Amino acid sequence: MYERLSVFDASLLELERPETPLHAGGVSIFSPGLSFSDVHETLRSRLHEVPRARCRVRSVRLGGRPIWDHDPDFDLSYHLRHGALPAPGNAAQLGDYLARLIARPLDRSRPLWEVYLIEGVDGDKTALFRKVHLAMAGGEGGDPFAVLLDADTDGSRTLVQGNWRPQRAPSDLHVAADAVRERMTHALQAGRELSALALRPTKAFKVATTAAGSAAGLALRAVRSPPRSPLNRPLTPHRRFAVARAELDDLRRIRATFGGTINDSVVAVCADAVGRLLRWRGHETKDLDLRVMVPVRVHADGVDGELSAAESLGEGAVGVLAPLPVMEMDPVARLYRIMGEMAGLKESRQAVAADRLVTLAGYAPAQLHAIAARLATGEQRYNLALSNAPGPQDRRCLAGVPLEASYPYIPLAGDAALSIAVTSYSGLLCFGLVGDRRALPDLNYLASFINDAIEALLDAAIAA
Repeated sequence: MYERLSVFDASLLELERPETPLHAGGVSIFSPGLSFSDVHETLRSRLHEVPRARCRVRSVRLGGRPIWDHDPDFDLSYHLRHGALPAPGNAAQLGDYLARLIARPLDRSRPLWEVYLIEGVDGDKTALFRKVHLAMAGGEGGDPFAVLLDADTDGSRTLVQGNWRPQRAPSDLHVAADAVRERMTHALQAGRELSALALRPTKAFKVATTAAGSAAGLALRAVRSPPRSPLNRPLTPHRRFAVARAELDDLRRIRATFGGTINDSVVAVCADAVGRLLRWRGHETKDLDLRVMVPVRVHADGVDGELSAAESLGEGAVGVLAPLPVMEMDPVARLYRIMGEMAGLKESRQAVAADRLVTLAGYAPAQLHAIAARLATGEQRYNLALSNAPGPQDRRCLAGVPLEASYPYIPLAGDAALSIAVTSYSGLLCFGLVGDRRALPDLNYLASFINDAIEALLDAAIAA
């Protein structure tokens, strides 16, 4: 039995361009001792836990959405690769190496993921870089890296080789016939839902007015252009990658002193850092609010909370636009303003309309499908994208070797030349920064300004 790509996942493949490869991932730094054979054996023995890891995307010539088709020539050595940095293996060298990997699109003829083991980091440490296409990463069991890590440090988890054989591929005629039946089922279901609402006019009116008001708010935000910024320009196929990190306890102290959430502090830190970068470049930031895209989960009753990159770019989620004050100002005043803005987003029902569009896209006209895909993938106008997701606070390991830090990244889209992804792990807050190579040749300075912004807030908390 085959699985058809969702409307959303198929849209991601259609929207992808050479200058905007739509894959996400990150780089994880391990203590000395991790070998390529350790990673290969662990991944080989656990790959059966990732259903799509051996599946490639197959187009259907007779119509209908593509399907996930087992790759009969699956070769683990193509997806797991080995590299090394020259001495001294510093952060700048690693960033340059990873920037080239991030810029390279995934091969559509093979399963849409890659993992690289990179030796010589800081002399004797090892990095594990992974990238997974958003069409694959949207559901459960779509990230091969997840099965590599253990909660203990003795590597005692049993390695069991799954007995995998590729399923026989269905014919194009069979898949096309299923697509026709699926369309008819959706049309009948839509008719039943409309009939049910007609019998309950009060509920129908409430649903219609809620969705209409929400859609109007979304449309206004999507059409209105963001402020002019050097962070927004036509993208090239080339990237920069940099990282920053902070102690999570410092952010907790800031939260305990001034209130709000860790995410509020992260947004405030990023706003301050971006403003510092712009002023360092000589740009005027007085009274400047940029617009940030923050992924949020959407339900029928409103917004549920911030998501990671892979979770945010799927059904039931939308990119919500929020002001990002980058002007020079008191860091605590900036934090309080952001706390108010984020609280307002969580109380807003504007995101409900986007959730309905994603749900309706299975049987709605092509225009509606395009709107839903653009909303979910951040195609609407914004200055930069920001995603913050909490990670485990207990240590993880691979083949008994401890994981020291893990830096995520999310792709660039539209004309936004900067994305910031943040995750917490074992007492650290790890920032992964992706920039267009032409627009942000100085991305490493932004990483430094993030540390300065955290220090400014922490100093204010200590003095309070």
